[in-house]
Amino acid sequence: MSINENDSRVIRTKKLIREGLVSLIKEKSINKITVKELTDRIEINRGTFYLHYKDVIHLIECIENELYAEFDAMLSSYTAVQLLKSPIDVCEAFCAHFYEHRDIYAALLSENGDAKFSYKVGELMNEKVYSIFKSIFPNMDKTKYDFTYNYSKFGLTGLIYCWFTEHPEWTPRKVAELWLSLTALGLWGILGDEGKEILINAYNSH
Repeated sequence: MSINENDSRVIRTKKLIREGLVSLIKEKSINKITVKELTDRIEINRGTFYLHYKDVIHLIECIENELYAEFDAMLSSYTAVQLLKSPIDVCEAFCAHFYEHRDIYAALLSENGDAKFSYKVGELMNEKVYSIFKSIFPNMDKTKYDFTYNYSKFGLTGLIYCWFTEHPEWTPRKVAELWLSLTALGLWGILGDEGKEILINAYNSH
C-alpha cells in the first residue's frame, strides 16, 4: 500500500506516534519499548503503526535520520566567512533547530535514549566543522583540533539536555550566547573579574 507522506492524516499520525515514543522514553529504555506499549499509549491499532514503521528501532532510526538530514543541511549552508562575520547568529540558528525538536532531542539524549545518538550527530558535524576550522586556522594542529572538538561536542550535548530538562524557559538566543561564550572563551568567558582572578591564581600556583 502506497502512503502519501504529505497527507495531513499521515503527518498527524506520525506526530502522535513520536509523542508517544517520547512519553515512553521518560519511563524506560528505548530497547525495552514495544510496539504494543506504544500503540496502547496513543490509542491507535498496531496495523496503523506498521503502515509507517517496521518496529520501534526503525521508528527511532527514521526520526534520527530526519534530524541528521536537517542538521546536515544547516551545516552545509554556512561558510567560514559567515561564521566569522556573525557567529552568534549561526549559533542561534542551530539552537533554534534544537528548540524546534526539543522533546525528541531531550528524549534521545537522556539515559533511556539512544546512547549512540550524540556520537552520530558529532560525527556528522566533525568533517564540516574541521573544514571550516582549517580555512580559518590553516596551521592548526590536527591533534589539538581533535581534543578541542570532542570537548566542545560533548559539552554541547550536555548543554542541550540541561536546557530542555532543567531550564526550558531559556530562549534559543540566550542559549546561543552562552554556547558561544563557553566555546570561544571557556570559563573565562562567563566568570566575572573575581572568578578570573581565582583562575589566574590557580594556574600560576602550578
